[in-house]
Amino acid sequence: MDEEIMEKLSELEHEQWCEWAEVLSVELSALVKIIDEHNMDLNEDEREFVFKVKDRLNRWEKLMVSYSDLPDEEKDKDRVYAHKICAVFNQE
Repeated sequence: MDEEIMEKLSELEHEQWCEWAEVLSVELSALVKIIDEHNMDLNEDEREFVFKVKDRLNRWEKLMVSYSDLPDEEKDKDRVYAHKICAVFNQE
């Protein structure tokens, strides 16, 4: 497939990821807020899990931008899925 189509598919993949990540971010943020506000007594594993969720939310927030604003290493992740889509069409 030509490069222009691959980039359009990559951009679409990123848009799809952003929509999915936004929904999940809202839900996870609400959960973290409840945990923080209620000063829940968490064990070490639970605290580690909450830390990982907060870290992931911070990373996702930085990636929820337009495809054109992503660094190339992040665009490459979307390109992987664009190539997978093309591979399906090439099997016909």
